Amino acid sequence: MGPILVLSLGPALLLLWMLVRWDAKRPEPPGSVTRVVLLGVATCIPAGVIELVEKAVLGDVVDVQGKFLDAFFIAALTEETLKLLVVLLYLWKKPHFDEVMDGILYTAAASLGFAMLENVLYVGNNVGTGVLRAFTAVPLHATASGMMGYCVGRAKFSPGASTLWVLGGLGVAVGVHGTYDWAVMSEGVFGFGEGSPLLALLEVVVIVIVCSAALYGLSRHALALDDALLGPHSRPLPGVGAPRPYAGMPVTVVSTDGGRYPARILSGRGHHYLCTMSDGRTVWIPWQNVAPA
Repeated sequence: MGPILVLSLGPALLLLWMLVRWDAKRPEPPGSVTRVVLLGVATCIPAGVIELVEKAVLGDVVDVQGKFLDAFFIAALTEETLKLLVVLLYLWKKPHFDEVMDGILYTAAASLGFAMLENVLYVGNNVGTGVLRAFTAVPLHATASGMMGYCVGRAKFSPGASTLWVLGGLGVAVGVHGTYDWAVMSEGVFGFGEGSPLLALLEVVVIVIVCSAALYGLSRHALALDDALLGPHSRPLPGVGAPRPYAGMPVTVVSTDGGRYPARILSGRGHHYLCTMSDGRTVWIPWQNVAPA
C-alpha cells in the first residue's frame, strides 16, 4: 500500500479503531463493523449522484450567501441522511444492536467508510491535502455522525420517542457538518466579506475540537446508560477473553434488569445459545447476555 493511500485511509481506520476500543466492554460480533464500513463506502456513489442532480436543479442559487445551500442542503443533508439509512435499514433490527453505544459505533463506522472513499478521491497525489484532511474532514465526519449515532442509540431504547430522537440526531449531524462545509466553502466569512483560507482553517479546527469533545462526552454517557440497562459487567465475545462456550458449560445469564441467573449451555446457533435454566426451562439467550459462571 503506497504512502498516499495510507494517508488517505489511515486517519479513518485509526478513528474506527478508537471507537471500537470505546465499545470494548461489550464488543460487537466479528465482521459486523466491517460490513457497516463497506456500506458507508458504498453510500459515496448515490451521494455523488444526488448532489449533482440537486446542484443542477438549484442552479446558481447554491452559491448565495457563501454557498449556504451547498453546504447544508446539498452536502450535509444528503450525506448524513445516507449514513443514517445504513444504520436504520441494515442494523436497526439486528439482535446485536442492543446498546446506546452501538448507535455511536455503527453510525460513525458508516460515516468513516464514506470518509475513506471521499478522502481517496480528494487527496489524489497531494500529500498536503491528505495531511490537512486527516485532522479536519475525517474527524468531522466521525464526530458529526457519531453524535447522530448517540441519538439513534437513544431512539432504539425509547419506543415512544424514537422518531424524535432520530430526527433530532439528523438535525445535529446536518448542523455540524453544514457549518463545517459552510466555513470551508465561504473561506471563513460565511458570505460576509472577502474570504480568508487561514480563517477558514482556524474555524474548522475549532469545530472539530469542540465536536470531538462533545462526542467523547456522549460516548461516556452512552456507556453509563448501557451499564444501567445491561449491568456494569463486561460481556466479552465468545472465546475472546473468556472460556469458549461448549455444551454443558455452566454460565450466568444476565437479564435486562441486571439480574444474574445460573444456567448451562445446550447448543448454539447464530448469535444465540440454547440454555437450560436452573428452574428447568430451556430458552434461547442472545450471546451478549451469557457470561462465564
